[in-house]
Amino acid sequence: MRRATAILLLLSAGALAALSAGCGGAYKLPTETRRDRVIPSDKSYQMIATWTGMAGIRDILLTQGAGTQLFLLFNHGGAGTAPRGEVFSYARSKPTGPQAPIPGIGFPTLFNPVALCSGGDGAGAANNRIYVLDQGDTCLARANPGSGACGDTTGRWNFRISDLGLYWRVREYGLLGGDTLSTFTDTTMAFVNGVAADAQGRVYVSGLAIVYLADPVDPRILTRTQQWRIRRYLHGPRYPGIVPADRLMPGANWHRDTTWVVEEGSGIGTVVDPRGIFWGPYGGSAFFASDFGKNWIQKLSDQTSSTGFYQLDGSQTGTTFNGALDVTVDLQGYLYIADTGNRRVLRYDPDGLYVQRVDVETDASGNPLADPVALAADDSLAFVGDAGAAQVIRYKRRP
Repeated sequence: MRRATAILLLLSAGALAALSAGCGGAYKLPTETRRDRVIPSDKSYQMIATWTGMAGIRDILLTQGAGTQLFLLFNHGGAGTAPRGEVFSYARSKPTGPQAPIPGIGFPTLFNPVALCSGGDGAGAANNRIYVLDQGDTCLARANPGSGACGDTTGRWNFRISDLGLYWRVREYGLLGGDTLSTFTDTTMAFVNGVAADAQGRVYVSGLAIVYLADPVDPRILTRTQQWRIRRYLHGPRYPGIVPADRLMPGANWHRDTTWVVEEGSGIGTVVDPRGIFWGPYGGSAFFASDFGKNWIQKLSDQTSSTGFYQLDGSQTGTTFNGALDVTVDLQGYLYIADTGNRRVLRYDPDGLYVQRVDVETDASGNPLADPVALAADDSLAFVGDAGAAQVIRYKRRP
């Protein structure tokens, strides 16, 4: 009898607790407390992991579609001819902390790598190549062969290319790394910053081009100067059966596509110091560039030279861009922008409308981004390379 009375008393106490919870209190059911459950479902980004020990992080590539791979490019600097960087593949789901690359997949001992992209092979396959931009060293490549000094003009030396192996170069690889499949350079490009590739295997390079401008009074007089350009390159010779493929691209079975270019200028469709560049297939395909000199992100036509669809300056967020270094696009057409000077990463919809900030949450140590220089993203994940903290941070969008 005493045991039954005790059970009734316990049940009565539970009922009273439930009633009091119903009167403004919080009474959690067992199914409402789930370990590791992401709440709320507001489509914001959650910081999932902070990878440390990433000194020299310079670029990130996330191939999209079947067999997605993640590549990180590192550049440690230097002044001589020794290799300055490398590219390695990493697993996407590693936990927080120091990381090791996937064994056997990578492109080690590159001279001066600064950017990478994925694209087609020029023979029908859409996404089976990795292209790495090796910036080379213009000073060493043009050094006086008599003295080895970059600025030495003795002996009538006039800064011609003396060592083509130290000039900038795009290197083509398979998705698993290994040997270089092809390389090319263009002696009419004096300095390069960015690389992109499309599904057709056409490769885009941004930088300073050597051009000849006609005198406005007498067009017969040409002045040699340098201007910002984005140029496009294709596999094979310019004309079938003609060797070399392009006389201005020595030793390469590639040629420059003279039917398409983005020129220097102040308006939309033109660029000033384009840094990160990216080609995306969404909506009929388009080309994107972080126009560092104008603090714009531009969506450009990949069909018509120097033609822009729209430009973004960050004003939709209430703060204009400050040295935006990188841009990428996912398969749904959403843009992701590394606004480096403002230490933030932003997401825009395919029409260029601001959606949200990605880096709302701090890293694993509670710190905000210090120097976001590179990013890669798909429809749910975003990877940000923070050079200032020597970290790569992985974010996941909530459902």
